[in-house]
Amino acid sequence: MTIAIKRLIPAFMLTAVVMLMTACASIGKIENQPLAHIPGGPHGYSLEKHAEGHERGETELVLAFSGGGTRAGALSYGVLKELRDTTIYSKGQNQRMLDEVDRISSVSGGSFTAAYYGLFGDRIFEDYEQVFLKKNVQADLKDLVLSFTGFIGRTIKATSRTEEAVRYYDKNIFHGKTFADLEKSKGPLILINASDLNSRSQFVFIQPQFDVLCSDLSTFKVARAVAASSAVPILFDPILLQSNSDCHVSKATWLRDAEERARRSDDKRLEEYVESMNYYVEHPERPYVTLVDGGVTDNLGVRTLHRVAQLKGAGRLGYSKLNRNNRVKRFVIIVVNASTSTPTDIGKTRQLPSIGNSFNALTDMQLHLYNTETNELLKSELKKWAKLVSPPGRTIKPYYIELDFTSLKDPAEIAFFNSIPTSFSLEAEQVDRLVELAGRLMRDHPEYQKLLRDMGARKN
Repeated sequence: MTIAIKRLIPAFMLTAVVMLMTACASIGKIENQPLAHIPGGPHGYSLEKHAEGHERGETELVLAFSGGGTRAGALSYGVLKELRDTTIYSKGQNQRMLDEVDRISSVSGGSFTAAYYGLFGDRIFEDYEQVFLKKNVQADLKDLVLSFTGFIGRTIKATSRTEEAVRYYDKNIFHGKTFADLEKSKGPLILINASDLNSRSQFVFIQPQFDVLCSDLSTFKVARAVAASSAVPILFDPILLQSNSDCHVSKATWLRDAEERARRSDDKRLEEYVESMNYYVEHPERPYVTLVDGGVTDNLGVRTLHRVAQLKGAGRLGYSKLNRNNRVKRFVIIVVNASTSTPTDIGKTRQLPSIGNSFNALTDMQLHLYNTETNELLKSELKKWAKLVSPPGRTIKPYYIELDFTSLKDPAEIAFFNSIPTSFSLEAEQVDRLVELAGRLMRDHPEYQKLLRDMGARKN
C-alpha cells in the first residue's frame, strides 16, 4: 500500500513527530510457535487441505481485496453484500453467489474485511460497520500510542507501537481468534498478504509459507497477521517472525519441483518466488522474518494467486485440486481496487511543484503503473490456467473483473471518492457511499453481467 504512506502522514504527523523525538530501540515480539516436523501430506491452513474439505461447484470464484485503509475495507464489504444479494442456480438449487467464493486474497485495509468474513461469516453483515468501518480506529490507535502510560510501558519493555495495534485489533475486532479458528470456520480460504523486508518479496500467511520457517500457523493470531499486512512503513514498526531449523529434514516436494521448473524454463518470476521461499533456509544468520504492509509488494492482492500457482505447478494443482470432479465450468477473479488519484497543480503554472505535490505524483505513478502491470499479468495467466485445467472437449471460461474508481463518469462523484483518505477513520456517509458504489460497480461491469447471464443469476 505504497500510496497509503502519503495519505496517512497528515493524519499521523503529530504521532510521527513524537516518535522521532522520543525514539528508542524496540525489540520485536515473537509469537509464532516452532513446528517439530512437517507432515508428508496436505496439512494446516493451506490450499490443498482447504480443497479437501470444500467440494468445488461449477464456478471457481476468487476475490482480491486491495489496500487503502478503511476505504478498501468498505469497498470490499460492499462487494460481499452484492454477492450475498445475488441468487444463482447451482448444485440443483438456488443459492447465493457469495457461497460460490472459494478464496479471498487480501492486502492491508482489505485484509480486515477478508479476515473478518473468513472468521465470522454472515455475522459481518450484522456488526462489521460498527466494529470497524464506522469506528474511529485511527483515533483509538493514536490515543494508545500517544498516551503517557502506553509510552512508558513501551519504553520499559522496549516493545514496538505496532504491538498496541495488534492488541487493539485482537481485542476489539478479531476477539483472540487464531488460524486454527479460521480453518474451523469452513469458509473460503483467506490469503492474508504482507511484505518481507529480508527476502524482499511477498509473504502469505498459509502453512506452506510457515513450513519453510519450521513454524505452526495454527496457533498464530489472525490480528497479528492483519497488523503485518497493514503495517505501513515508518508509521508502524514491522512484525517479526522467527525461523527455526529443527524440522528441515528435507525440502517439500513442491518446492524441489518448483526449483527444477525454474532451472528448466528460465522463468525469472518463478526463480524469484523459489528464492524467497528458500531464503531463511539458506541464510541462518538472519533468522527473523521482518514483515510490513503487503501493498509494498502488491497493492491489489492478486500476485499471490500467480505465486501459488507457479510454486505449486498450475497444471498439477489444477487437475488434482481445482477440477478433480470435472465439474468446474468457469474460473472467476474479481479484483476490488480501492486506490485513488490525488489531484495536484503540477503543470498548470511555471511554478515548480512542492515536495508534497511531487511525492503525491510519484507515488501515484508508481502505484498505478504497477497495478496495471499486475492486472495484465493475471488476465493473461488466467486464460492460460483455464485452458490448462479444461477437460477434453470442454473449455473452462475465464472471467477477470476489476472494480475501481476509474470507471466513474460523474466529475463530482470522481472528486468525492478521490478525496476519501487512506486512513482508519471515515465518516459514516463515506462508508455508506463506498458500500453502495461497490454494488453499482459490479452491476455495471460488462464482464460481471456476462458472468451473471452464464450462471443464470438474479438480484434479490
